[in-house]
Formats: sequence, structure tokens, C-alpha cells
Amino acid sequence: MNKNKLIESIVDVLRENNVRKSIPAQKTTLHISDDQGNHSDFVVKKKTTGLLFTKEDITSVIDACIAVIEDSIKRGEEISIMGFGSLGVHKRLSRQGRHPVTGDVFSTGDKYVPKFSFGNNLRMAAKVYELSLMDHEVDKAVDEDGD
Repeated sequence: MNKNKLIESIVDVLRENNVRKSIPAQKTTLHISDDQGNHSDFVVKKKTTGLLFTKEDITSVIDACIAVIEDSIKRGEEISIMGFGSLGVHKRLSRQGRHPVTGDVFSTGDKYVPKFSFGNNLRMAAKVYELSLMDHEVDKAVDEDGD
């Protein structure tokens, strides 16, 4: 799934769940006076309205999240999202390699690489996918035997 598909999916979920951003209502002051010179001010507040999130709103949020994650990784900080997983930096030690053409042995240096550790919710989502594949294979085998 690319970024545009992700954004469209998020917008669809927000629309299905009727999630809206609230827009603050404007206040209007009414000045009422009578013939004797008495006057009163009444403040009328319009009802707060809610608008659906747009693709531009979601794009801004995703871009901001990615920027924060990149900045945190640059500083060596770990980001942990409960149920989703954690992102951090991992030091990969040097190792021996062999050039595929010449066969020369060389050593790679130590380097830092991004690391993702998945959370329980992602683990369960993968398990559901695995079970759906197994169900599909069972259904396919039953169809072949039934023919």
C-alpha cells in the first residue's frame, strides 16, 4: 500500500465512523434597546459545527508523524506506540563479506540501522491473515475433492 492509498483508507474509515473535526462557533452580540433608552446586550453563540476530515488534513497529519519519527530516529530515541510496535536504532556489528566476482574477502564496518519491533495488535493481525489463508486452502481442497 502506498502513501496515497493509505490516506484514502484513513479518510474512508473516518467517514464510516463519522469522525469530524469541530469548528468553533462565532459569537454574535445583539444590542436591544427600547423607547425609554433602556438597553441590553445578548450574546448568541451559534451551534458548533463539525466537518469531515479531508485528504489534505490526513496528508498533513501523516507527513507530520513521519517527520517526528525521522527526527526521533536521528536523535537515537525510541518511539513506542502501544499495540502497534516500537521504532528505534540498532547497531549492526561489522561482518565478513565476499565479493561475488573476485571472491575477495572484505569486512563491513559497524553501522546503525532502523529497527522495528511489532506489537501484539500487529502480531494478532498477521495471525488472522495466516488463518484466512489456511481457510482459503481448505476451501480450495474441498472444492477440488467435490468436483
